[in-house]
Amino acid sequence: MKRPLPLRVCPNRFKESLYYRYYHTRHAKWRALFEHATLAFAPDVTMHGLLPGDVISGNIAFNGFYELSLSERIVELARRRMTFVDVGANMGYFSLLWAGVNPNGQAIAFEAAPRNVAMIEKNIAANHFADRVTLVPKAAGDRSGTITFDVGPAEQTGWGGISEKKSSTTIDVPVVRLDEELPGMAIDVLKIDVEGADTWVLRGCEAWLKTRQIQLIFFEQHIERMQKLGIAEGEAQTFLRDLGYDCAPLDGDDRGWRAWPGEE
Repeated sequence: MKRPLPLRVCPNRFKESLYYRYYHTRHAKWRALFEHATLAFAPDVTMHGLLPGDVISGNIAFNGFYELSLSERIVELARRRMTFVDVGANMGYFSLLWAGVNPNGQAIAFEAAPRNVAMIEKNIAANHFADRVTLVPKAAGDRSGTITFDVGPAEQTGWGGISEKKSSTTIDVPVVRLDEELPGMAIDVLKIDVEGADTWVLRGCEAWLKTRQIQLIFFEQHIERMQKLGIAEGEAQTFLRDLGYDCAPLDGDDRGWRAWPGEE
């Protein structure tokens, strides 16, 4: 099934608003798009088993991408860099995109939600990316062990995350420090999107950061979720700057941030 004609012909920068205005409540008519969605920036890569009603799935199904600005940056970086660590990989979109753009690159995807893990496994196999994408079915944090994880609502793949309280929707999952799980590894790009716990992931990279083994970091600051976890606003930026990294908002949005090694 082809995507709707308006979405095929309009510039990428307009597609998301067009999707939300006309198509996000009409998934039933376009259900086949969720079974086989080609990525806009890597046309040889397809994602399968997307979920109608899910925010991320809908954008990928109808537009072929999610988070346009970050997708464009990842594509450009994948052409020149080799190693990508994707923390909070969700259904694997950014890891698959990296692998599709650079056949010689390596993506390592960390994801704790069991349903998302199953989707990543399916899409790695469907695209024959077993030699390009490594799936680690664990959470990342500032310590290793186990942690409480809220899987979130059944209809959304991206709303789960680490929780301070147990409930009917929480499970215990393994959690690791990245600098212990992947010791000595040089990282070209680290992307973190873990619904408020990004600061803890960064603290678990301290050994890497001290030796400047990470060349570029993308992370988010979900203030509402951070408050529930007891993480202060700006804590991540202070931590990074104390270790010699520069930080700046991504595209002028205080929720999205990037960091890179500063001048010594």
